[in-house]
Formats: sequence, structure tokens, C-alpha cells
Amino acid sequence: MDRMDFLQAVSRTRVLETRLLSRATIERMVDAKNIEDALKILGETEYSNVLGGLDRPEEYEKILAAELKRVYDLTYDMVKDKRVVDLLALKYDYHNLKVLVKEKILGNNNFENLYIPIGMIDINNLRQNYLADNLKDIDEKIKEILETVEKDFDKSKDPQRIDILLDKYYYHNLYELAKETGIPLFIDYVQDLIDFTNIRTLIRVKKQNKDIKFLEEVLLPNGKIDAEEIIMALNDPIDDIINKFKNYDISPEIKKGLEAYKDTNRLSEFEKLMDNYLMELNQESKYIHFGPEPIFSYIVAKETEIKVLRIILVSKVNNIPPDRIRERLRDLYV
Repeated sequence: MDRMDFLQAVSRTRVLETRLLSRATIERMVDAKNIEDALKILGETEYSNVLGGLDRPEEYEKILAAELKRVYDLTYDMVKDKRVVDLLALKYDYHNLKVLVKEKILGNNNFENLYIPIGMIDINNLRQNYLADNLKDIDEKIKEILETVEKDFDKSKDPQRIDILLDKYYYHNLYELAKETGIPLFIDYVQDLIDFTNIRTLIRVKKQNKDIKFLEEVLLPNGKIDAEEIIMALNDPIDDIINKFKNYDISPEIKKGLEAYKDTNRLSEFEKLMDNYLMELNQESKYIHFGPEPIFSYIVAKETEIKVLRIILVSKVNNIPPDRIRERLRDLYV
């Protein structure tokens, strides 16, 4: 990637960063009496542009989806080298492929609202061709993935394997794309994400009493932590697992997250710490003036902001008190 290609995009990103929600705004929303008051506070921000399409407060998911799409459309338009945005959009392509395969295999027509209109794949066109068995007009790489997943399901009849296989393809593609850019932040982000995902998978497999063969199948390659080391930890107690992974960048978060899991039997704190670590990783982008990192970090910041808003708004619908909402909130970029 040529850093000078991003000069104008970085300037625009600095303006966009000033519109990110402040901690003070988030606190006001957390303390709001109900969802209506929380949305009024949100209406004082740049979200006012999407709030107009809201018929009922409980339909807040519409505005979050609209804002997310706006951010991706905007950042794609800002950059000449689209790979910086592709890295974060790729997860939506693979989400859509999961939905698509399940829609065809399960023969259910209630999947339409599950698609997310973000990513490199024209999902409407792909869906039309794939469901009609018109494979000749489908990109060869995508066709190969879909056929592999379909054949595997024909053999196993296990819908869970659709997710397992497509996750493998996703993280492989993600790592290769990050490597292709040559940007250290992107490679670190992807490898740390893989490590967090693998440790979380280890704990889930332990909890479900699955065997080593299953763990070997679901673990992802290309992390900084060797997959074999994770496999060997399957039968270890949590304290030993914490000690085993103490020499990695993400070790403090693993320790805190697994200690919380030991106390609560839930992975929610682990997942929160993962999100906070990945956000912290992006903080250095604030001091970069030439290059793709600020655009990447802005998208990460917006996705985290939207996740925080979702936590607040769903909590307001369910009358969850402010203190409990705060426990679940992620760190912001600002």
C-alpha cells in the first residue's frame, strides 16, 4: 500500500473522528429513564440523519444498520485502495454466505431479513443465481466455497458445520488479505483476533465436553499462539490454561477474562476484554498522518460505537438498570 494514496482520506477521517460519540453522551444515554429518552439524546448527534426513518423506538436496529452501511459506503468512497475497508467488510460477506447456504439447504424463505448489505459480494445477485442453481454466473472462488460447504452438509447433515467451514474460509481470507497489505497493525489485529477466538473456542469446547478431534477441527490457523499448544490445554483446569498462555501480547486479557469465566461460568467478560484490547491496538492510528491505519481504526471505532449503542438500547427495552449496563459497555476510541 502506498501511504501517500491515503493523504486526503486521512484528512477526512480526522473530521469524522470529531463526530464519534463522546463518553459523556454515552453516559447520558445509560442514565436515560427509557428508550425514548435515550433516542432523544442520540438525536443530538450525527445519528439524527438516520433517526428520521424510525417508526417505533423498539425498531432501533434499523437505525444502527443504516448507520453501519453509511459508514462503509462512505469509507469505500474515500479510498483508492479498497483493501483497507475490505478487511473489516469481509466478515459481512461470510455472514451472508452462511445465511445463503442455510436458506438453500433448509428450504426456508424466512432468511431475507438476515442478509447484511455490506461487503465485496453483490449478495442480491449471488442469492438470485445460487438459489436458482445458476452457478455459471457466480465467481469461481465463491462457487468453490459454496460447493464445498454444500457437499460437506450432504455428507454430515450437520448445520453447525456450515458455520465451522465458512469461519475457516473467512479467517484464512482475512489473514491472507492482511498479509497482502503489509501493514503491521492489520496483521497484528487479525492474528490477535484469531488468538482470542481460539481461546474462546477452547473454553466452549471444554464446557461442552467435546473431544480433541472436534477442537482440532474448529481451531483457526495463523494466530500468534500455536494451535497445538491450545489443543494440549483441552483437559487442563482454567488456572493452568491461564498460566500456559502468559507470554503473549493478549495474556493480561486472557487472564482477566478466564478468571471472570471461572467465577461466573460465562464468557461475556472475556469477549468484552477482547473488544477493548482490539480497540486499544488501534489507538496508535491517531498519530499517523500518512497511511491506511486511521481509516481502518475509524471503522473499528464506529463498529464498537454501534455495538455500545445496541447494548444500551436493548437494555432500555428490557428495563436493565444503569449500573448493569455499564458493566457490559466497551471502551470507545475517543
